[in-house]
Amino acid sequence: MPRNAQVMFAASLAFFFATATTFTSLGYVLYTMVAELGWSKASAGLSFSLLGLACGLASPLPPLLMKMIGTRMTIVAGCLVLAAGFLLASVITDLNFFFVATTLMGIGFTLAAPSPAVYLLATWFPRTSARMIGFYFMIGSSGGIAGPLIVGTIVGLTGDWRLHWMIMAISSVLVALACFVCVRDAVKVENVDQVKEAGGQGEKPAAGATAWTVRKALLTPTFLVLAGIMTVVQMVVTSTHSILVAHIATLGEGAAPGAIAMSLLAFAGTGAKGVTGAVCERIDPRHILVLGLVLQAAAMVLLWSTPLVLVACAAAALFGTGWGMAWLSAHVLILRYFGAAIAGDMVAMATTATTLAVLGPIGAGRIADVTGSYTPAMLVFAVLLIATTAIAVLFLRAPDTAAAETTEDAGTQDTAEQEAELATHLVPAE
Repeated sequence: MPRNAQVMFAASLAFFFATATTFTSLGYVLYTMVAELGWSKASAGLSFSLLGLACGLASPLPPLLMKMIGTRMTIVAGCLVLAAGFLLASVITDLNFFFVATTLMGIGFTLAAPSPAVYLLATWFPRTSARMIGFYFMIGSSGGIAGPLIVGTIVGLTGDWRLHWMIMAISSVLVALACFVCVRDAVKVENVDQVKEAGGQGEKPAAGATAWTVRKALLTPTFLVLAGIMTVVQMVVTSTHSILVAHIATLGEGAAPGAIAMSLLAFAGTGAKGVTGAVCERIDPRHILVLGLVLQAAAMVLLWSTPLVLVACAAAALFGTGWGMAWLSAHVLILRYFGAAIAGDMVAMATTATTLAVLGPIGAGRIADVTGSYTPAMLVFAVLLIATTAIAVLFLRAPDTAAAETTEDAGTQDTAEQEAELATHLVPAE
């Protein structure tokens, strides 16, 4: 097998595995752990929040480690940190140690994917990097489809969540070994900017010029509205991942349908992200964003109101569709409004703002502790999404280009090809 194909295989395997074993499947395992260990639902939500927070706070680490020890060893280190988190989770009895375990999982996720892999694919496939990175994200996202079914099978057959974590720890070591054997740097990382530029965030627009600077763009109402929308979407998505299995289990058929619902959510989200990029070339992304928010709100209303498992599973798929549409269209809007030259920086700033989303699972858990059900939390999320939709309709407009002293209307002159390629690079896996 050619070396570049080995790199693609190993990097995609690491991303698939990290996605399958963390965000999308943790909610299922938590449901079983909480019941056995007697934890509060708010504490369980906090463990999920720490996973997301660790991912965000560790994001500057991969480029630094790639410069110090190389990309191969950075990915291997990420897999081993994941293994340490899984191993700790398999033996815990104290909640505080589980907090440490999920924090390690978040750090390991960030080190294993996607930043190191994007650099590898951009340097190993210089002519087809956008296509290969797109395949990479598609494979990684499919881990979210497989993960809940895998953990559901293990826990369902054995009834032992500790065995699940142990199997994941062993599997993580095997993935680390595969990455050690297959991954090599095509170009040695000499500085942090190399990683950023390889990911497409350092690209300049081919046509048009813009006077937008990051500082000017950050102060526009347009960016503030977009960042707020993205924060709400991420908060509801993160919370849904943490509580969906437990909520569906209360409908009377156990946790198994919850695993199916989580997989449907991930499948719909992955498909929607793939389709939305092309649709945004023909339809105003702002309309796609609003529609995505409406679908998410409708899904939350269904989850709040239905006593039927089948309807709840359908609502999960509807929510995933809206999530994919809203998340990708928001990134495309940032690119169109502020230009390709600073799009990467603007996405990074918006993503930083979404760190507030980690409060969602804690709040949902607290509501469940007080009321005995996650149903009120679903209603709160529905109202929040409806309010966000209204804000998007009323206040989301293209920024005043005169404020940036543009010489041309470059904010909307990027070609469809640039938009598709940069959106592929900039949109996170989750």
